[in-house]
Amino acid sequence: MDFRLLGPLEVRDDEGEPLRVPEGGARTLLAALLVHADTAVSGDSLAWYLWGSQPPRQPRQALQVTVTRLRKCLGPVGAERITRVGAGYRFAVRPGELDLHRFATLHQRGSAAHRAQDWPAAADLLRRALECWRGQPLDDVAGEPLALETVPALREQRFDALTGRIEADLALGRHGRLVGELARMVEDEPLREQFRCQLMLALYRSGRRAEALDAFQTGRRLLVGRLGIEPGAELRELHQAVLADDPGLAWSAPPSPAAARDAAPAAAGDRLRPAQLLADLPDFTGRTAAVERLEALLAKAATEPVGGPVVLSAIDGAGGMGKTSLAVHVAHRMLHYFPDGQLQIDLHGVGGAPADPDDVLARFLRGLGVPPDRIPADPEERGALYRSTLAGRRVLVLLDNVRDAAQVRPLLPGSGGCSVLITSRSSLPGLDGACRLTLDVLEQDEALALFTRIVGSDLADAEPEAVEAVLGVCAGLPLAIRIAAARLIARPGWTVKDLAERLGDERYRLSELTVEDRAVRACFAVSYRDLPADQARAFRLLGLCDGPSIGVPAAAALLALPVAATEQLLDALVGVHLLQPRENGHYRLHDLLRVYAAECAQAEEPQQERDAATGRMLGWYLHTSAAASRVLNPNRRHVVLDPPEADRPALEFADFDRALAWCESERANLVAAVAQAARAGRHEIAWKLPITMWDLFNLRSQHQDRIVCNEIALDGARATGDLEATAWVLNTLSSAYQAAGRLTEASGCLFQALEIRGRLGDLRGEGSCLINLGYVQIEMGRPAEAVPMLERALEIFRGLGVRAAEAVSLMNLGEAHKQLGNLTTALGHHREALAINRETADRFTLGRAMANVADTLCALGRFDEAAELAAEGHTTNQEAGNRVDEAIALDVLGQIHAARGEAAPAVRHWRDAHAILTELGHPRAVDVGARLADSPKPRPN
Repeated sequence: MDFRLLGPLEVRDDEGEPLRVPEGGARTLLAALLVHADTAVSGDSLAWYLWGSQPPRQPRQALQVTVTRLRKCLGPVGAERITRVGAGYRFAVRPGELDLHRFATLHQRGSAAHRAQDWPAAADLLRRALECWRGQPLDDVAGEPLALETVPALREQRFDALTGRIEADLALGRHGRLVGELARMVEDEPLREQFRCQLMLALYRSGRRAEALDAFQTGRRLLVGRLGIEPGAELRELHQAVLADDPGLAWSAPPSPAAARDAAPAAAGDRLRPAQLLADLPDFTGRTAAVERLEALLAKAATEPVGGPVVLSAIDGAGGMGKTSLAVHVAHRMLHYFPDGQLQIDLHGVGGAPADPDDVLARFLRGLGVPPDRIPADPEERGALYRSTLAGRRVLVLLDNVRDAAQVRPLLPGSGGCSVLITSRSSLPGLDGACRLTLDVLEQDEALALFTRIVGSDLADAEPEAVEAVLGVCAGLPLAIRIAAARLIARPGWTVKDLAERLGDERYRLSELTVEDRAVRACFAVSYRDLPADQARAFRLLGLCDGPSIGVPAAAALLALPVAATEQLLDALVGVHLLQPRENGHYRLHDLLRVYAAECAQAEEPQQERDAATGRMLGWYLHTSAAASRVLNPNRRHVVLDPPEADRPALEFADFDRALAWCESERANLVAAVAQAARAGRHEIAWKLPITMWDLFNLRSQHQDRIVCNEIALDGARATGDLEATAWVLNTLSSAYQAAGRLTEASGCLFQALEIRGRLGDLRGEGSCLINLGYVQIEMGRPAEAVPMLERALEIFRGLGVRAAEAVSLMNLGEAHKQLGNLTTALGHHREALAINRETADRFTLGRAMANVADTLCALGRFDEAAELAAEGHTTNQEAGNRVDEAIALDVLGQIHAARGEAAPAVRHWRDAHAILTELGHPRAVDVGARLADSPKPRPN
């Protein structure tokens, strides 16, 4: 697509047809998103751009409506560019699609050429930059805040480009054709003295000395009369020079930068201009930010005086990330900055015998024109000659596939003028002074653009779901995407779906990602074969972990190593990009690297060791999750575990917040561990681990994960033949079903569990089933059936002296009576439950108990008492990190305000409650949403 802001706002689709975006909010929104293209813009900022200081009553909803209208205007292709980011939005553009970006890139490159006094390049680049402008930016876009924030800076950038272009044209002797243009510019911008200076110089060089002097006097009268100031020093000095007919004002043809450097004596040998770069990829796609950053570094280096420091740009990343392609692409784009040539070599840092720097020096010297018989045999003399030969020249040196810093140092030029691009699978920590750039996987839109560019839009657009599946398998790795695309176009009979199906089986995936001499497996193997034995073992065993990431303690259990030694190994793998560091001290294998690591483990590790490693890791997850559960909810019944092995202790948690933070950070890994334990036949872990996760699920309402884990747990419990285990899981599975609104299934689980507990004579277990069963009956609208169940549960727990369970029984019993209309009885039960919770300081249920009492008081019309207690419950739940009950307290507060006729605070509380419940996927969000839709009106006096 094509997006234009430097003039009237214009949008064209992928076929070049204009799209109509009508005046109003949608047009302003598009402009605001394009000004901040590829950046998330907050909802508050967008509201300010759209409505300024007079937003609508519900700005968030109004913004959503405006986004919907804009998406319709842009059509299906353009609509996909708008993505939600938190409460704001992001508009994605591809390289070259937005005139703001085209202008900025050309302006930057032109300014660099200007600083280097490369006048032909500067004039051309800056002229092309100015051609991006079609008029006043945002001229037809409503929204004063956006214009005030954006237009002045853009106009200054345009004036800077215009001034630089005219200076370049003056240096090239084009003064005659500039006079008319400069006269118009001075008339339009009479206070810009730089334009007047340029006009005077152009007039003088065109033989119009008197007019040049008159231009000065006109400008002086204007400045004195309007501002009361004299002209600036530059304008006054130029005036004196014109009066004196200074010979320095005459034009003479400037030497080109290359010619000026050629005039310098050669250090040795004839001055050849090597051109050793590999060919640029015609379908190079993406990496926009990386390209711009490298170009800026090289442009800045090329414009510095010769003799300054050498600029090193080191590109590192995993195999297959496209480091060499990026370096070659950037080098070709920057050729005009290095007119004395380009040197390139593959140093075979991985995958073969590393190149000897002394041999490389000889090769480079020959490329620079030094006769072979003049190349010294002594390594130090050879390096000195290399540096002398490069001195005073502007040469780009591309060192590809570097092993380490020691291999690079002898190949560095001795002084500035030259620049060095380095690629390596290592981050080269020992290379001082390098500007580092680490390549990660391609973004989703970049991956799609690369695949489409190779196979063609007809093939890709015909099967978008299959393309998504292929790109999902390639996981953003450029090499994998290129190989997959190459395989597809090499088989005219294949569809994208055929390719996706062949890549779908993980066992054969790496074999499928092979074409001629390129293979993903071989690319990975190059790095793996270079690893020391301990790092290679760690890499292999990490492939056995099914979780999306792994923390250091879990990895230490997997590897059977101390934590400190484990962290050193993981960091070493990060250093060669076989592992990625994540937040919160976690590490991650790229999806395809995970497949390769698992292959290596299968081939090189005995089955016994593989089983032992996964058993250690899964056991560690179980014991640590159980430790967190005991801190999160100390009053509930916990499963009994065998003690952990002494050399692999579980983590311990000092308080509730730390336990919950660990559970949240490990949620995806714990879910994966449940499934992995089941597949490995470790049934005890498979059924106990979801039970230890009950508190996390209850606090965070991740319904799908909760159901999946507990269904796996039920299969594991039944596989052990342990009736108690089966009853445990049926109870927790019922909670998962109930939280997701699947009440019939929840009830069925509980009746089964109740029958088993009765057969086992487990009175406490029977009581737990009755509590949950009574609650489900209430949720199903059967409070009369719930009452006897809950009364029996209350009797059991009072007899056992389990105060926390007694309180829960009372809370549920209070809800049943409230549904039956027995408000006084309900209030009594809820008050008794609250008293017990205050006594036990059970933060897990204390806030809910407060909300229950408040809700009942509200139903009784005792609003002041209800409001005070509901607010306390809200605060208690917030402090406990119990988001579900926090939302329930907000809902109760909303109902209290609504009953009082206070519409505004009611809506505010319901909106906050609805946001939390919607985020958590809680069924109660529907009820709160209905209350919001039918917001209360102020009660009549």
